Amino acid sequence: MLLRRLLAPVVALLTHWSYPRRFSTAGIVIATLLVALASLLLWQNQALMATLVLGIALVVMLTFTVLGLSVIEDVNDLAVMIGRIASGEHQVPPMPASDSEIGVVAHSLADLSTEWALSGLYRQAIVEYAVDSIMIIDEHDSITTFNPAAEHMFGYTASEIIGQPISRLIPDPLHRQYKLISIGNEITGRRKDDSVFPMDLSSGQIILDRRRIYVVILRDATRRKQAEEELQRARDDAEAASRSKSTFLANMSHELRTPLNAIIGYSELLIDDVVEMGHENLESDLRRIHRAGTHLLGLISDILDISKIEAGKMDLRYEQFDLAPMLSDVELTVAPLATQNGNRFEISYDGQPATLFADPVRVRQILVNLLGNACKFTNQGTITLRILTDTQDGDSRGILQPFDFIRFDVADTGIGMTSEQLARLFQPFTQADDSTTRKYGGTGLGLALSRHFCQMMGGTIEVVSTPDTGSTFIVRLPLRDPEDVSAEASERDAVEGRR
Repeated sequence: MLLRRLLAPVVALLTHWSYPRRFSTAGIVIATLLVALASLLLWQNQALMATLVLGIALVVMLTFTVLGLSVIEDVNDLAVMIGRIASGEHQVPPMPASDSEIGVVAHSLADLSTEWALSGLYRQAIVEYAVDSIMIIDEHDSITTFNPAAEHMFGYTASEIIGQPISRLIPDPLHRQYKLISIGNEITGRRKDDSVFPMDLSSGQIILDRRRIYVVILRDATRRKQAEEELQRARDDAEAASRSKSTFLANMSHELRTPLNAIIGYSELLIDDVVEMGHENLESDLRRIHRAGTHLLGLISDILDISKIEAGKMDLRYEQFDLAPMLSDVELTVAPLATQNGNRFEISYDGQPATLFADPVRVRQILVNLLGNACKFTNQGTITLRILTDTQDGDSRGILQPFDFIRFDVADTGIGMTSEQLARLFQPFTQADDSTTRKYGGTGLGLALSRHFCQMMGGTIEVVSTPDTGSTFIVRLPLRDPEDVSAEASERDAVEGRR
């Protein structure tokens, strides 16, 4: 004990060093060499030097012996600490509590044991109180963990099902799908009473000590499936009702338009009569009737057209027609609308292309709709219709090739639109927003019809707009030969016949 106390400062110094095995070996080698040197000195009759060397060798041996005892003591303390942590203790004091490297390791283990205990409690709480079923399955398809939510879902207690194969809960051949790492796969589960139900499965795998285990999370999808089926039935019923409505309106087209045409026609005759008789007071009233009838006919025509499209009864009448007369007719129709708000209407057309093979009625309707909107939403500004040719890549038969298009640009300097308003622009019965409907009126069908007609003729319609600056609608219609249109129609009819 006295020697240990004397060597304590040396031991305290050495305990801050590392303890590799080669250091101990080096000490033994040094002591052995010193003993050999002492023997050589004795053989040469140098007893004093030999005694001194033997003393040094003894000190070295004793130092390393005490150091070894100290290391063994620290290691034993560390082993006891590790055993306490392994037994499940949450707060284990560091052993040894010295500042040696083993002491530093002990302090680190003490901190880690507390963190492991907390993380273990967190994981246990998540598994125990999760609303979804959580299971852990080993590499032999046996269930090793079964949380309370799984007990409620399947009707088994954890003691009944742990150790059992997963095929008890997931019938063949789906019971191995948990090995396919996935999120939200739909499979079938089987309860304790042998009833089956739909489940959503999410799974992942962990490799632990070269063993592969699987974490499986299951959710009962019965309510979701019922809601989806009810939604599907409601959608089917709504679509059937919409088709019935569209079919009815499409069939009633003639009956609805005929009375209005009679009102408009007779009002025109009466206007001519009262003008000849000089009854100006009656003329203004008759013109109001005529304008109201014409406006109502336009609204009904739009509604009937959209109903025909929804019912699949809208047909196009293609013909080769001259653009100049059609543009003149459009100008005569739009010019009075432009002057109502003090706008200037301009047409930019260089005569090319001179003709177009399309449905002239629908082309005119598209242009009148777009120009009418431009006149409505512009005040003391300029509305411009530009006609030019354009080239755009198309893919109608699976092979990219250039197609020539005629392009109609309808530009205005009106109120413009925001990106949110543009997103809902082409929906039927919808305008930019509710305030637009209240202030400017309209049914919101014009743009929806224009897009449908463009698509039916193989074209597109786009819009670029800036709030408080104006909007530009771009219509592209293909410049096609009559033979190409006939071939496409025949192919389309053949496809419909096969259906």
